[in-house]
Amino acid sequence: MRPRRRCSDRVLRFAFQALLGALALVLLGCAGDGSSAPPPPVEQVARQLGRAGAASVIVFVSDHGREYVATAGIRRPSADQRFRVGSVTKTFTATIVLQLAAEGRLRLSDALERYLPGVVPDGKRITVRQLLNHRSGLANVTDYTLWLEQASGSPSTRPIDILRFAASHPLTFPPGSQWRYSNTNYVALGLVIEKATGHVYRQELEQRILEPLGLESTELPRTRLLPDLDDEGENPNVPWAAGAMVSNAQDLARFFSALLSGQILSEDSLAQMKQTVVIDPGASGDGLGIFSTELPCGRFWGHDGGILDYGTIVKASEDGNRVAVISAHGGAPSGPPPDETALLCPSDATTSR
Repeated sequence: MRPRRRCSDRVLRFAFQALLGALALVLLGCAGDGSSAPPPPVEQVARQLGRAGAASVIVFVSDHGREYVATAGIRRPSADQRFRVGSVTKTFTATIVLQLAAEGRLRLSDALERYLPGVVPDGKRITVRQLLNHRSGLANVTDYTLWLEQASGSPSTRPIDILRFAASHPLTFPPGSQWRYSNTNYVALGLVIEKATGHVYRQELEQRILEPLGLESTELPRTRLLPDLDDEGENPNVPWAAGAMVSNAQDLARFFSALLSGQILSEDSLAQMKQTVVIDPGASGDGLGIFSTELPCGRFWGHDGGILDYGTIVKASEDGNRVAVISAHGGAPSGPPPDETALLCPSDATTSR
């Protein structure tokens, strides 16, 4: 979340937007019932991203229990290499909030003021649900690059400082009246989680999701630099519950599969998560920490992330049986996306649904 390399202001606005978006459709569009569809072209996609300029590429697909993975780039990673996932963190945060709502420890209709009194001037008008689906109107802290650089460089920066800075600016619209992606919303939600539970956000993340699912390669970092990552580092208290997590492709696929198959949330909570606000008519919608994408062969759910030089896409089928994870790091891919339309939805995939 530093100038020119910060978390994306919208889900599709990071350096690898055009190429990764097209390639995600390639991977997901050819999914059928898991029996007649051809193997996903992970090798082809990884090579394309590498040739387009990404220094390190991982392409992973889990399809009804079968796993396919390929890597590429001048700094070709191992298949289980970890990477910064950026705003994919938001899906984890939203999941915790929905668990707490199901337990009766908070309500989605609660005002932000109930948990953080006096922090946000308009906190009485902003609900937890509006934070989850980006309808709060809170200013997006990543729009203020000079302040953000200073905050990231200071070891004393806390998540509450991020929220207070954003709250010092006027709302971009009256709460509930519009939609606009804002990383500030999920910093606020991390603080709500802490107030509702009495525990730090990291503890709730570990006890509710990471440990039960065995996501041993996933963490919310405590330090700027991590020994297994090839980057300049990031103050984890700045992106925090909105974008600081580190994971690998296998863990991300396991999480999204468990989430969409109903292993983490109740049926009612998952249904609420999938209640979308239309942001791109006929193409995509924003749920609660998760975005929908309509393809000829069905609806898919996921999130994208961009932080430092990492671009990540995760998309999964409605039932979680098929998950695609794409990570590209180091050098933004350039040029037009490859023509892969023939692979989007082959006839055997579309007829199986």
